[in-house]
Amino acid sequence: MRISIQDLTGPRLYEGYGARAALIGELASELGASSPHGLYEGLSKRCACITLLAGSGSRWVQSLREAKAAGLSVDFDESAPRGLFPVRNAITPGGSDLPIASYAIKAVQGLGSCGLVVRGWQAEIAERVLLPLGYTSGAWRFVEQETREGKPRGHGDAAYQCMDLWRDKEYVLFNFGGDASSPYTARAALAALAALDARGSKPGLLMPVARLSAAAYPVAVDESGLPRGFGHAKLKGEGSAAPQTRGNAAVDPPDGKAYSNVGLRLYKASELAAAIECIRTQYWSAKAGYAIPGNDPQGGEFALDNADELLAAQGKARLLYIARPEELSPVKAFSDLGRFERDIELVWGDRALLAE
Repeated sequence: MRISIQDLTGPRLYEGYGARAALIGELASELGASSPHGLYEGLSKRCACITLLAGSGSRWVQSLREAKAAGLSVDFDESAPRGLFPVRNAITPGGSDLPIASYAIKAVQGLGSCGLVVRGWQAEIAERVLLPLGYTSGAWRFVEQETREGKPRGHGDAAYQCMDLWRDKEYVLFNFGGDASSPYTARAALAALAALDARGSKPGLLMPVARLSAAAYPVAVDESGLPRGFGHAKLKGEGSAAPQTRGNAAVDPPDGKAYSNVGLRLYKASELAAAIECIRTQYWSAKAGYAIPGNDPQGGEFALDNADELLAAQGKARLLYIARPEELSPVKAFSDLGRFERDIELVWGDRALLAE
């Protein structure tokens, strides 16, 4: 890699994927670490890793019922988080099946303190996921997400409720228990954010992106490679589609594909805390809950997507094109399991790029 991290998160955004093999090693050297292992040993003291496992999962529950009605053998408690559903093992090929959430939690293991936002099932998550992955008892903290009218109100609200897990850190990484999480993407993104910080760029958000056709979560970029709009599914109505801007070939080549965020976001903790405070001050009330313009009014949610929009509007968001399209393979319904198992094998094949 002979391109600065400022360029890869800016005007030469598109070249990031081609730099994947060298990226971690060069960033480790730039940050003064003798090896990637030494780099993450230092960064882990500065970072909190939060895995979100408290989504309502209504589509998942309905799909389980439909699968059972169709005569399929589905031996799983529908009240359990879908992150506990067993799938093929790509971490140890040939090994026993493991819960879906194992991938998200393993992907960030060793990058910082471990926090999990849940709605019950703590003992089962510890027994089936954390302990088998090598976490020692007490090496994690759970936060039970409070609900409103029986429903959690978004991952932005989850981030607010678990602030005690990350407010004293420099960086906070969020990922999602049902996603095809990549250990390479997590490590490269954390190193990149630290390098930008060390060079004085001071971004509030670093969002790894992939490129794919018909992206469900398109990110529009300007001529400088900065994000200027998000097409998050959580944002209905106003602002629901990412605005189109005219970029240059290095930023947004005309290949019919769009940049898309994957299930991992990295923030400067202080910047995320400020964004959350701003959003809650404007759009939350004890009587009505959240009423954020552009969000689905029926959902009454606060999404991390809203914090991303705010940080982008402030010029504090950066993209890094290093993620595989297969990382956009969340399990939201029973029918997603086959695709997830295929894609996670490709995603975890990128361990060869970790240079450790």
